[in-house]
Amino acid sequence: MPSTSRLLLLGAALLPPARTQVPQHLVVPAASQSNDAVSMLWIAGASSQVRQQTLIGASHLQSLVGRELLGFELRRNAANEVYQGGITNLTVHLSTSPNAPLACDDAFAGNIGADVQQVFHGQVTLPTSPVSTGPSVAWTANNVVRIMFQSPFVYAGGTLCLDVIGQPIAGQQANWWMADAEFEDIRGTATRVGDGCGTFGGPNGTWSFVAERTLLPGAHARFEARGTANGIALAVFGAASAVPIPLAALGVNAPGCSMHLDPGLILSTVVAIFQPPVHPLLPASGGIAEASVRIPSSPCMFCLTLTTQWLDLGQPATSDAWRWSVANTIPALDMALVDGHPAEATGNVCVHHAHVVRFEYR
Repeated sequence: MPSTSRLLLLGAALLPPARTQVPQHLVVPAASQSNDAVSMLWIAGASSQVRQQTLIGASHLQSLVGRELLGFELRRNAANEVYQGGITNLTVHLSTSPNAPLACDDAFAGNIGADVQQVFHGQVTLPTSPVSTGPSVAWTANNVVRIMFQSPFVYAGGTLCLDVIGQPIAGQQANWWMADAEFEDIRGTATRVGDGCGTFGGPNGTWSFVAERTLLPGAHARFEARGTANGIALAVFGAASAVPIPLAALGVNAPGCSMHLDPGLILSTVVAIFQPPVHPLLPASGGIAEASVRIPSSPCMFCLTLTTQWLDLGQPATSDAWRWSVANTIPALDMALVDGHPAEATGNVCVHHAHVVRFEYR
């Protein structure tokens, strides 16, 4: 009779080959697998409290459907400088977002899917990284921040929401550790109209602003103004007036102040508060009010032109106005970044700028 050991060897030879469990990697966007991308971004928690939600469109992730995601890495940006290391506390959640990147919500909660799963919580090392000038930057240990999940996440398709909350550790901050990022060089246009009045903005009354990089189809256009701390701010949107209209003509006692919008062609008004600075070292110079307007990701938005002007009801006073136009290109990155403070419900949305991410999976 054959020995027991021979029977075991025979049985093993008849078994089908085991499926490989060797982890594999996928870089998003794929074009940055080996070479440095064109931009850079902060890493959450490296030096300050930050929440970063990255929405990654399904077009980047077809090979991951049905696979277990085991972790991810962020690679350093190519630069002729050493990045000093540190340690940070990170909490990472993954989910299938209900939103495509170009329909991203500025509210963090709005981008989280029903299958949300915490995959990591703990300390992460940012290594001291030597000079790496590119164009090729290797995914080696001293070039990457590596987060291995404590439980895998099965990707079932759709938009992946990578939700990272970072909390710095006192004395362990990495104050300049910049991660590689992809960036589309598109923007709208904005032209200043008239002068503001009141106590802010200097002799020309320049106390309102518009972010041209946010004037994109699918983006959230951002507008800011400086005014009376804790006072009410009104951002008015509509068509420009052919000539300035003194506020006195509208029954408002505000000498030297004018409206640069046509009162009969006002489309909407956003109410905000001039929030005073929270940092004790910043001078007491009024507050900042913000307004965010979602622009649909449709060609019908190409070159849409409107004018925006702020009113500071605490003085009262009017800002300078901005005539702005939406870009004539829809971002093609198929990624979005929502960036803000962990204690805030909303963040700033970018649909043309996002980290280069390398996923580990099996």
